[in-house]
Amino acid sequence: MCTSITLNSVDQKYLLARTMDFSFNLEPEMVVFPRESALNFDLAESLQQHYAFAGLAKDIGSYYIADGINEFGLTGAALYFEGCAHYAKKSTKDQIEIAPHEVIMWMLAQYKTVDEVKKAFHQITVVEKPLEFLGTVPPLHWVFSDEQGNSIIVEIMEDGLHIEENNLGVLTNSPDYKWHMTNVRNFIGLDPHQVEARTIFGQEFKPFGQGSGTFGLPGDYTPPSRFIKTLYNKISSKKSANADEMVLSAMHILNGVDIPKGNVITNRQTIDFTQYTSYMVNNDRSYFYRMHDSLNIIRVNLLDHDLDGNNVIIL
Repeated sequence: MCTSITLNSVDQKYLLARTMDFSFNLEPEMVVFPRESALNFDLAESLQQHYAFAGLAKDIGSYYIADGINEFGLTGAALYFEGCAHYAKKSTKDQIEIAPHEVIMWMLAQYKTVDEVKKAFHQITVVEKPLEFLGTVPPLHWVFSDEQGNSIIVEIMEDGLHIEENNLGVLTNSPDYKWHMTNVRNFIGLDPHQVEARTIFGQEFKPFGQGSGTFGLPGDYTPPSRFIKTLYNKISSKKSANADEMVLSAMHILNGVDIPKGNVITNRQTIDFTQYTSYMVNNDRSYFYRMHDSLNIIRVNLLDHDLDGNNVIIL
């Protein structure tokens, strides 16, 4: 399970943020990938030169990232898409084959904008390839954004490739994005304003306390409920003046769907919880994050590091 949002500020800065909710302990490290650090892929040929990028990474022999930002301000995140993702067995169009868990790295390493990412998805085939430490093919969908504020959601299902404009700026997990868009219609009555008192048969009834306009706002941890709650919190939040305020706003919005240890237990009897939350400011090339065990936010600016090296930088 995961939740992501996009935000923009008054001074026209843009942000992509996500929670990493998972039941396997990822133990991520903050890694910068300089332009000449070799990138090895399970199926595609290695890249010896590429755009620099950074993100929290898991060491599985080589580093794998589920979200990150590159030197041109392109950001991306992979979220679980269980029961809906459908990948090819192999490429049938003489296209480059990419494993699902390597899509984020592939795109950040080679493209500058969302428009370029759109075109790139028509040049690759995402194929079934197990992720060894999971023991299965990870079912994923992806969100990308750039420094112009463009954002898309990419889903590969049984009927093929779907690229949707991320107009609401929210993504969770299954079902597919169009289903979530339809489900929003069930909650258009949610309002940050207080409900007025009502007189029924001569008796006046007043709401208890503040927040009566949010009655019916979902509070459980299912993907549809997290989508609605996050969307409500996003559209109701005051627009940030600048990037620093925007990161804090994103933190508060995603706090609403943060999963403590023990609140969600899988059928495997493992605990699904929010292992980290990341906040990527496209225009500043900044990657902010906080881990489950600390509320402190750590900031990494990609441009502060030597991007011409040939070895990854572990921070």
